[in-house]
Amino acid sequence: MKKRIYSSMMIVLFIIVVMLGNFVYNRMELNKTKVSPTLKSKTVKKWKKPDAEYMEYYGLGGFDTNLPVLYIDTRNQRITKENKVWAHLAVLNQMEDGTERNIYDTPDYEAWITINLRGASSYSWFDKEQYRIKFYRKQGKTGAKDYEFLGMGANSEWVLNGPFLDKTLLRNRIVYQVSREIFEWAPDTRFCEVFVNGEYKGVYLAVEPVTNGESRLRLSEFGLLSGETAYIVKRDREGTEDNPLNNYGKRARKTSNDLYVEYPSRTDLTKTQRQWIEEDISNFEKALYSDKFDDPKIGYRRYIDVDAFVDYLILNEAVMNNDAGNLSTYVYKELGGKLKIAVWDFNNAYDNYMWFRQDYSEFFLQKQAWFNRLLQDRGFVDLVVQRYWELRKGVLSTEYLYQLIEEGREELGDAIERNYAVWGYTFSEDMMISGGGPDPNPVNYEDAIEKLKYAIDKRFSFLDTHITDLYNGCIN
Repeated sequence: MKKRIYSSMMIVLFIIVVMLGNFVYNRMELNKTKVSPTLKSKTVKKWKKPDAEYMEYYGLGGFDTNLPVLYIDTRNQRITKENKVWAHLAVLNQMEDGTERNIYDTPDYEAWITINLRGASSYSWFDKEQYRIKFYRKQGKTGAKDYEFLGMGANSEWVLNGPFLDKTLLRNRIVYQVSREIFEWAPDTRFCEVFVNGEYKGVYLAVEPVTNGESRLRLSEFGLLSGETAYIVKRDREGTEDNPLNNYGKRARKTSNDLYVEYPSRTDLTKTQRQWIEEDISNFEKALYSDKFDDPKIGYRRYIDVDAFVDYLILNEAVMNNDAGNLSTYVYKELGGKLKIAVWDFNNAYDNYMWFRQDYSEFFLQKQAWFNRLLQDRGFVDLVVQRYWELRKGVLSTEYLYQLIEEGREELGDAIERNYAVWGYTFSEDMMISGGGPDPNPVNYEDAIEKLKYAIDKRFSFLDTHITDLYNGCIN
């Protein structure tokens, strides 16, 4: 009798578990497939029009454009990095047929946003400000609102990247385009022209930041009682944020810089979840830096999506991203999944750093956190070499990159000249190194394009010949 009761209880328990599992799964699928509202066209009642006197000063007048236009009005509040301020955003949409519109035409929609400055070196040294914006239902309200923005997937958070150091205006755009053909997810982007409080700020690239959401990483929005959770962490300079993780790599001085939890957010992250994330990353690092790091069962392969790390290395080596792996580097993990890595920030790609020239014959990620150890494994290098030649025949072919450059120039059109009506002084000042070639500082836009092509050619010339040199660092 007792056995029958026990069996019945186990059956009931099993049914409850299945029902609970189905409920969680259905909620996840609902969260992934629900449609967020579009910023619909409507009569815009109040918007900050371009300042005629300011436009006249730069010889711009009331121009026509085929790009979308953003009009940001902070009501004369100063935009800072530390504090977000409320602003009114009006948007003049891009016409699907390519027809130009005048900047004094009534915008198509309006919304309330918060805005603040962003960036590290760009914040300290660039005259052209970089912005982060977030959409809200109403001014002063706490509820953020997901919207489709400039034809991209619905979300509330966006970055407005203002190309300044990159005189071509194209580096971030073309590398993100390539990345979206390689990776499970990479940021979507749109060119636009931006006004802030009536002043023309030039060409910007609206970029999806590395965040969770339906059109972003699509990570689970719930965790387990054990603290296990989906997460995003960012590696950046020490002191960038408060409360860095005290992970094994940091404690053992195997890695440099700090890791910060980006998702779950500070308000949602529990102490138990934080401890679980710290332990989870530490377990990976202990395996990676152990004597049996290359063991397929107990080594690093147990913890990471190896193909994602291979693609990340190849792309960043190809475009000469000196910061990759060490600064502004995002890794993420789905509940029950493996660590993956997301691309971010190509302002400095292709020999476009301030103050110093890059060495075209250097492998940059050999000295970066985690990758310094991964590249000691012959099996990992085998995958890198094989995948490199596969990508060189497609999205990393020189011809394809040249095609993206020309398509970008065509899309920008007259906006290039307008941008440099304001920022053209950067061509005449030796204020930075920009763009490649024996004489690095471009004297005009055409020269900047040629220097970018030079950098592409020279980098692939090295990699095509020396990609197998990576085997020299293997220890197995």
